[in-house]
Formats: sequence, C-alpha cells, structure tokens
Amino acid sequence: MSARSAGAKRPGVYSTSYLLAAAAIAAATAILLIGGNWISYATAAVPWLNGVTLGLWVLPFALALRLLPLPGTTLLVALIAGIVMGPFQPDGFRAVYVNLWYAFFFEVVFAVTLYRVWKTWLFVLAGALGGAIWGVTVALAIDAASMVPGVVAATILIPTVSGALGAWLGVVVADALIARGVGTTTRKRLEQRRRAAAVG
Repeated sequence: MSARSAGAKRPGVYSTSYLLAAAAIAAATAILLIGGNWISYATAAVPWLNGVTLGLWVLPFALALRLLPLPGTTLLVALIAGIVMGPFQPDGFRAVYVNLWYAFFFEVVFAVTLYRVWKTWLFVLAGALGGAIWGVTVALAIDAASMVPGVVAATILIPTVSGALGAWLGVVVADALIARGVGTTTRKRLEQRRRAAAVG
C-alpha cells in the first residue's frame, strides 16, 4: 500500500466524535451564558461590577479549545451556543456575535503559534486580552475622560482579571475532563496526524 493511499484512509480529526463533543460543550455553554446574561443585565448600570462576570464568557471557550485543540473549535462552539441562547434572552441572537467576539481572541492567540503550542499561559493571555479590550471599549463608551481615574482603571482592570481567571478555570475544568477520557478520540487522531507529519 502506498503512503498516499494510507493517508487517504486515515480518519479525519474533524470527525463525528469531534462534532458531538463540540455540540455538547456548546449546549453547556449556552446554559451557563444564559444565566450570565441575566446577571449582566442586572449589573449593566455599574460597568466595573458588570466586568466581574466577564470570565463566564471566557471559561467555556478556553475549556473547548483545551479539550478539542483544533483550529476553529471556539468559533464553532460559540456559534452553536449563540443560536441556542437566542430565544432565551432579551437581545435575542446578538448572543452569536458576543460569543464569537470572545472566542475570536483564543483563535488569534493560538493561530500565532500555528496551533502547535498549548501552554496554559496562552489560554490565560487570550482571556485577559478579551477582557482588556472589552474594558477599554466600555470605558470609551461611557466617556472615560469625564470619570475619576480610579473608576476608569477598575472598568478596564476588573474584566481583564476576570477574563484571565475565567480562562484559567476553563483549563482546570478541561484537564479534569481529559483525565476522565473526554475528547480522547479527537486528541488521539490529532496526535497520530502530527506524528505522521513529523515522519514525513
């Protein structure tokens, strides 16, 4: 059998098991974020307090990418979760956009490494980056120039820290699930492909 024919029969990493795992994570993400949305609505008038909950949006995407370390995982989970969330929140399917926003930072950070480096600090960096940019956006929207400097700093720093903590917690939960065998098929297939590519 030729190397080409052997490669053609190698199962893809974006398999049915991968899609089922991504869908399951998306369903759990939707449940978590529906609750998070209602908390955010209740605290919307206090920007720094609203920022405390930002880690909830980071956690599931860090978890998803840790469990299923493939390009596009966070975007897929974000899309499915947003569609599920739409009917259950006041701003409807805006959830798709919001979810994709936070997922995007994980894809960018790991794309820089060509999806070859999976250190925990990179997950934390992605979560912190998403939180920091969200905080800056909020500060600008509420006219930071007219606010007390300490309030501006809190508006930016609190979501940054919340995002970092959310990402770290997502990794911790994902590692606990990995220890129980969740996502094993996808990771094994990915490792097989990497070894095959290294051999040439």
